[in-house]
Amino acid sequence: MSRGRPAPRITMTERQYSLLSQHWAKHSLAHHIKTRIRILLLANEGYSHASIKRELRIDINTVKRWRRRWETEFDSIKAFELGESGQGVGDKALLKRMLLVVKDNPRSGAPKRITLAQEQQIIALACEKPEDYGVPITQWNREMLAHVAKSKGVVEAISPRYVSEILKKSQASTS
Repeated sequence: MSRGRPAPRITMTERQYSLLSQHWAKHSLAHHIKTRIRILLLANEGYSHASIKRELRIDINTVKRWRRRWETEFDSIKAFELGESGQGVGDKALLKRMLLVVKDNPRSGAPKRITLAQEQQIIALACEKPEDYGVPITQWNREMLAHVAKSKGVVEAISPRYVSEILKKSQASTS
């Protein structure tokens, strides 16, 4: 029993279809990218949501998501394909633009405030003696490391807890 009319074919030029088909055939392509491209190719061939779901053994919402993403981006891809001056763009540039559609969107959350270089400076600081920095203790604790890292200008701000995380991470990578 059907729950509505089948989804129409997604719009895709022959050139776009050809480029995606060629790219999909590559063996070095990540599985999730291959699946997303295959969804688009099948949707362009007129397959329904349900038949794509069965064919690829994936969730129907996944099919809908990637079809919708393509449909949303199609006009901008088409405009890109024509080029700014109407002369068109090369296959490589067009493929790169189309692959942006099947790429994961950036994850939410705040960006890192402490760079890898700063983390490495904190690790190096922890390897030195506290007395070299005028700290009257024999072994570093996380509070003093955070204080010295801030006072030496390694970072603007860092919590003692995050100092511990950096050091734990460095021990795990060297073990």
